[in-house]
Amino acid sequence: MGAMIDYSSLIYLQSRAACLLGRMLCPRNGHGYPTTEAGHERILVVKTDEIGDFVLSTVFLRELRLTYPKAEIVLVVSPVAYNLAELCPYVDEILVYRQGVTRLLRPFVLPWRAFKLGHSVLQPREFDLAVMPRWDMDGYYAAYIGYFSCAGRRVGFTEEANPRKKMVNRGFDLLLTEAVFRESPRHEVERHLDLIRHLGGTPSSNATELWIDDDDEAHADRLLSRISAGPRVALCPGAGTAWRRWPTERFIELAKGQAESCDASFVVIGGRGDMPLGNVIRKSLGGAAIDVTGRTTLRQTAALLKKCDLYVGNDTGSMHLAAAAGIPVVEISCFPMDGPVWHWNSPRRFAPWGVPHRILQPKGNAPRTAD
Repeated sequence: MGAMIDYSSLIYLQSRAACLLGRMLCPRNGHGYPTTEAGHERILVVKTDEIGDFVLSTVFLRELRLTYPKAEIVLVVSPVAYNLAELCPYVDEILVYRQGVTRLLRPFVLPWRAFKLGHSVLQPREFDLAVMPRWDMDGYYAAYIGYFSCAGRRVGFTEEANPRKKMVNRGFDLLLTEAVFRESPRHEVERHLDLIRHLGGTPSSNATELWIDDDDEAHADRLLSRISAGPRVALCPGAGTAWRRWPTERFIELAKGQAESCDASFVVIGGRGDMPLGNVIRKSLGGAAIDVTGRTTLRQTAALLKKCDLYVGNDTGSMHLAAAAGIPVVEISCFPMDGPVWHWNSPRRFAPWGVPHRILQPKGNAPRTAD
């Protein structure tokens, strides 16, 4: 507990120091300043988290553009999400925030990177509004980017949102002009729409989106030509952490049963770290499967998923790609049914959105406290 208190105090002091630095470099950071009567002309969106989080935020980007149709919108993303964001029709410019650093060094390295991006690149743009649409813990210091951009209005979810964020992001509310508080358990898509309403918009749709091009579609067709045209099932055996992975042999057992009962074929998807798992599954299923783990971009994976009939896999970014692609999803979740709804593995927050789905969960046991 002492270490947790010390860490929280360190983050708070760091946030106070950032505020002092920001006010010296940009006096208007001490308070908001009026925007144009017609609406925000320049808007900064800082969305620097992972693949699944970005897919769920596509609804926010669309509704923001509909709310401010004439605004110049600049989007800041992580390197891992850039390929998905690249063809986004709702923003005018995309910037990549380099954030690759070990977890222990983040509190020391990322504030400096956020300062350099905000002060050197973003501040001269004179943004009217900066939005940080992440309800959970801000592990990549997006709030710092928004603060050092010197945007007159800086909006994000409060550090009081949940117990983990309250500890890890202590003092981050100081960097905002509006800290939005939403206590009730909600899906992340619903939270994005809440934020649109806070900004004065009226959501037109709650559908997530994927933006792919003809080359992505053509690549998917070439890959799928290797397997039969029967029911196609996407399998995702990987996940960000070992405890979120269903055993590989269970995937093989399931797939063999489906191949026998309905002549299904399989597309094994995932990142480079999942290649050993994909190779084992492909060898076990023979000609009924293709393994594209580590061999496709995110957009190419999305194009493949659009041509599949079902997704079966772990709680990963690929699961959210599948849901956004419009196919039914079977999610295999490590999160227990009696776990806290605010948790970062909770299906209450991260269930497949907008498609028929089934979620398989253990009945009990407390969730892990780190991810």
